[in-house]
Amino acid sequence: MTAISHVYNYTVRCPHIKDPSHPTSWLNHIEINRSCEIALDRITKWHGHSGTRLFEHEGCVVREAEQEQAYFSMKNDRLKDDIHVLVTFKVFMDNKTKDTSVQEIMEHIIDDYKSRLSKL
Repeated sequence: MTAISHVYNYTVRCPHIKDPSHPTSWLNHIEINRSCEIALDRITKWHGHSGTRLFEHEGCVVREAEQEQAYFSMKNDRLKDDIHVLVTFKVFMDNKTKDTSVQEIMEHIIDDYKSRLSKL
């Protein structure tokens, strides 16, 4: 049996602009952690509430959550030397960030993940 050797959890919070003189961007609100507990919690939650499929990018199916204003995806990869990676992606939106492209955000963080994989 093989164990998961690397876990990545991406969370993006799309901030709404409170002060136009100090613009904010989702690029400044990307969190990455390696908590197995968070990954398992997300997988368990998403299993029961699979959401609505929006699009696929680089093998990651992105879904819109049913019970919150969020978008999510997860993926696993097997690399050489029995390296197994689990990654979860979650993007939080609100009514004030409707002009933000979920697809652009997901493409960015998926590309970041793939860059991290290339370094393992």
